[in-house]
Amino acid sequence: MKANINIIAAMMLFVILASCSNKDDRMLTVIHEDGTCSREYTFHSTQQWLGIQPEEDYDSIVDKTWERSWSVLGADSVRYPVPLKESQLDSMQAQDLSKPLGNMLMAHVKKEYQSVEEMSAQLYRPERSHLQEVENVKASSMLEKHFKWFYTDYTFSETFVYDGPALFPIPLDRFLSADTASFWFTGQPDLTYNCSGAEQKEMLDEIEKKVGQWTNANWFYEICNVIISNYDKIQNPPVSKERFSIVRDSLVMLPCVLNANEGEGLGDNLTSLIGNVFQSDAYQQFLQTYEGGFKQYEQLLSFGTNYDLQMPGTVIDAGMGQYDGDVIHYRLGGERMIPGDYTITATSRVTNVWAFVVTILVVLLAVGSLFYRRAMRCLGNK
Repeated sequence: MKANINIIAAMMLFVILASCSNKDDRMLTVIHEDGTCSREYTFHSTQQWLGIQPEEDYDSIVDKTWERSWSVLGADSVRYPVPLKESQLDSMQAQDLSKPLGNMLMAHVKKEYQSVEEMSAQLYRPERSHLQEVENVKASSMLEKHFKWFYTDYTFSETFVYDGPALFPIPLDRFLSADTASFWFTGQPDLTYNCSGAEQKEMLDEIEKKVGQWTNANWFYEICNVIISNYDKIQNPPVSKERFSIVRDSLVMLPCVLNANEGEGLGDNLTSLIGNVFQSDAYQQFLQTYEGGFKQYEQLLSFGTNYDLQMPGTVIDAGMGQYDGDVIHYRLGGERMIPGDYTITATSRVTNVWAFVVTILVVLLAVGSLFYRRAMRCLGNK
């Protein structure tokens, strides 16, 4: 059944909560003390793409204003300037004939920005051999500086918002609270804090069950929508289109729909339920020939990359990221925007060396002035 195959491909994307982005792709954001910043994208590339001269534009996004380099995945951390020469590739290939270097070439493209707002306005998604503009996902950034004499704190945040048409006709809040939904899709707030392993499993199993019910409801709703949109193509429907549309909203919340068995046969189970409710196989016969898809889900769920952040000074709060002493690593994917806006934030501290110098000088001058006055009094008494 082609309709069910397409629905599975779309809906299971967020059921398994796995971003479709390549694990080797990444986006590095670097914040500087003066408020300027840079963003670098790393992604798999090809010999032809990396062979383009640096004074030429790569595509409609990466023009000659971008700083470009390349490396070999897993070989070392050395980056080489473009263009990639065939002799370089041959030399590296000769060192390790067991690996096809053509599949391990990584491109690095970097651009400087005057402000974080300017940077976020140009949001891209790494793709093989190029960058692609992100549809229906908007980003906005803010950088705050708090001067505290001996040090300055920098707080950077970037919020990602899905700005397209509504994707899920059955809202998530009918099944989960806002905090529970956020925890399931983003990990925050941590609802498992101070829970034992057994208690955590019990909690996660219950949440997973609710998410599965929400998935089934939306899945079933989409199947009903396909039927309604193509009602004139259905042979001998048991009820009118208007009647079918009226009962659709109540059908999606039936226990037999919400608790339908998971697995490869789930789509068939859901379409069979329609036949059982209306005591007719007319809808199933139509769905067996339906060839449409549900690409609207891809707009959100296909967005994702590894997000790295480098802050000035020493990081004192990495938010939801993991700090390795140099870079903060975050997970960024479209599924994390399902409950709402997704914000990456971090705070770092820069020591103002000059403030210590000035303070020490002031203290020395004050102490020196005190001793000087005492000395002058002693001389005056004599």
